[in-house]
Amino acid sequence: MRVDRPEGLRAFRAQANSEETIMSWTRLPICLGFALLLAGASATAADKSITPDGKPAPSQPSAKPGSRAARDAEAAAKTPYDKTEDVFSGNETIAGEKIAFPQNDPSVKAMIVTMEPGEVTQWHQHHAPLFAYVLEGEVTVTYEAIGKKVYREGEGILDAMDVTHRGENTGTVPARILTVFLLGDGGKPVVLEDAPGTDKAKVE
Repeated sequence: MRVDRPEGLRAFRAQANSEETIMSWTRLPICLGFALLLAGASATAADKSITPDGKPAPSQPSAKPGSRAARDAEAAAKTPYDKTEDVFSGNETIAGEKIAFPQNDPSVKAMIVTMEPGEVTQWHQHHAPLFAYVLEGEVTVTYEAIGKKVYREGEGILDAMDVTHRGENTGTVPARILTVFLLGDGGKPVVLEDAPGTDKAKVE
């Protein structure tokens, strides 16, 4: 008498293993997709260049409007005055000399120079930093080895120091110039000089 139960059992087990394998392969893409989704979410969260709404973030977060850095910058730019006008900003004279502020016995000397039409100054130098502001009129300054520069009402000047020069009122009305010297280190506001070329031998 034949008993087919073992063979039937083997067939049942084979069929079960086959179905389990199929289910495993079926679940694999789902698992992979879920893993990729989690990885993408983590990468996006870690990427500081992407904002929560998916838009690129500013290259400089501190410059973002409303940020503390932006508020500090805005506060630093404010003045207690309702109306201002920039006149001059720089660290070099008209002759390209770097400004060095006096270290010993520093002081400030301010005066207003008035020149009548056609008036010409003597040749001179400034052995101290000088800022000048033309209040009225027009002045033409001739600088040795540089040439002439014209300054008009409302203009600010960081004048040459160790370059011999002279000014002339080339306008039709009196010229008034506010001059502010930064004195110290033994520097003098005005030093008279000979006209350029007077120290050269005459050509016979």
